[in-house]
Amino acid sequence: MLGDAIALAGDASRVITIADPSAPEHGVRFTGQDPADRAPEALPELAGLLASGEVTLPVWRSYPLQEAATAHADLEAGRNRGKIILLP
Repeated sequence: MLGDAIALAGDASRVITIADPSAPEHGVRFTGQDPADRAPEALPELAGLLASGEVTLPVWRSYPLQEAATAHADLEAGRNRGKIILLP
């Protein structure tokens, strides 16, 4: 999977993962749950890609804010296969 991501990005330095702790062995940055692992320098480029539609995030389900507890339960249970959105 990392090989495919590297091929698509054109360079391992353009790939960041939260899912594969062996990423550094491939020259890919691994960012875990620790805020110190984050890559804030990548945010402007990512924001531009999202704004242009070149990169999209899969949305699994949207919930009204009053159903936040249900959304959180789905997230904790691992039922989602994409992002969960809370709507005002």
